[in-house]
Amino acid sequence: MPFIVWTEFFSTGVTYVDKQHKQLVEIANEFHSNVLNNVNKTTLFSTLNKLIAYAEEHFSDEELIMQKAGVSSEHLENHKKLHEELTLSIFDLNAELGSGEQKTVSDIENFLNEWLIKHILEEDKKMVPFSSKIKNYNPRA
Repeated sequence: MPFIVWTEFFSTGVTYVDKQHKQLVEIANEFHSNVLNNVNKTTLFSTLNKLIAYAEEHFSDEELIMQKAGVSSEHLENHKKLHEELTLSIFDLNAELGSGEQKTVSDIENFLNEWLIKHILEEDKKMVPFSSKIKNYNPRA
């Protein structure tokens, strides 16, 4: 059973962002499953690196979408700072795992909860009022 189950409760109303969030959830679930199953370090790092790369792409796209939606520059700058903090957190986790520091399943669950679930529910959901303007906007099109 996955650690995070996507529901419409996570939806921002912006199709592209929600699609990317679903992909992040899928990779996070893969990472969590790998930790639970004590997979080898190479596989664990490969999954974590996939999460890092996709998160960086997503953060960039999300910021472009927010700009297109017309959110205030102050809100956008605050959101960018949160993305930077999240990126640093995931790099810290990568370094901790690389140094051989043992992470428990609980540590990983707490990290994923703070890093992904909380950010979507508390920050990204603030896009909902703007969603009608950018519902089908794709920054890569």
